[in-house]
Amino acid sequence: MRNYLLAFLVALVGCSSGESPDDDYLWLDPDVQQKVQNSFEEIMISRPQIKFSNGGTASNCEQYFRHEGGVAETAANYAARSNYLVCDALKLAETWPPKSDGKLLDQDLSLCSSLNLASFKHSLRPRIETENATLTQLFGAEAVDGVNTCTVQGEERNFVLNAVLLVKEPEKPKKMWVWVIDEILDATYRSYEAVWFVFDESKSMWIATQ
Repeated sequence: MRNYLLAFLVALVGCSSGESPDDDYLWLDPDVQQKVQNSFEEIMISRPQIKFSNGGTASNCEQYFRHEGGVAETAANYAARSNYLVCDALKLAETWPPKSDGKLLDQDLSLCSSLNLASFKHSLRPRIETENATLTQLFGAEAVDGVNTCTVQGEERNFVLNAVLLVKEPEKPKKMWVWVIDEILDATYRSYEAVWFVFDESKSMWIATQ
């Protein structure tokens, strides 16, 4: 375990102290960026236990990294998943380490009106009637744009899009890593996923790639 942890931290520090990739990129969520910058502490923080479909368990990021595949399909596991999204961010920081002098990408995210809900799985899918559905189309003014976020909150539902990382690779469309928080409050359904989106210039929309 110590060897695995040391290898991960050496890789992360090497990325942070060396030359950045040729990509333009920006960590959009300051809270997540701070956690990534404190990776030495964050990787070993105790978290609610999560069980995997292969029978393994994890209670911190270091253990989480050692498992492949999805989590076991139980309500408790899906709820615990929210605590491990930052672990996924630590892995991405190996490729895109936070940088204080990063050039801002010229992009108005406007997640409520530009992120295509039909392109990925979530609890709102039964409501979607068009291939370019957005939260604004479904909920109107109830869908509230924030700083790199879109939120729909009510007595029955909490649905949040939180853009965490924005990347522009050479000769490729912009892509964005988004945390999708999907909770039906009067039921046991909870889902916390990280999804990659690419920007489709022809539609002026963010489309999920997974």
